[in-house]
Amino acid sequence: FFAIDRFEGRLAILEDDDERMHQVDRSLIQPDAKESDVLRLENGVYVVDAEETTRRREAVRRLQERLRRKQ
Repeated sequence: FFAIDRFEGRLAILEDDDERMHQVDRSLIQPDAKESDVLRLENGVYVVDAEETTRRREAVRRLQERLRRKQ
């Protein structure tokens, strides 16, 4: 999987599961993808994996809640 870290002009900066960064031309990414979406590579094109995106966002939300309760 790859997560969209940010967009820089015509490039998308992606982070893979090993925390390595990749620069990818935006034309290779599903047009409606946005920052923090999780992508998978299919036939040379990066497509949003909605299920994995939701799973990871929920994990982050739960972690934030736990951290807030500790304060």
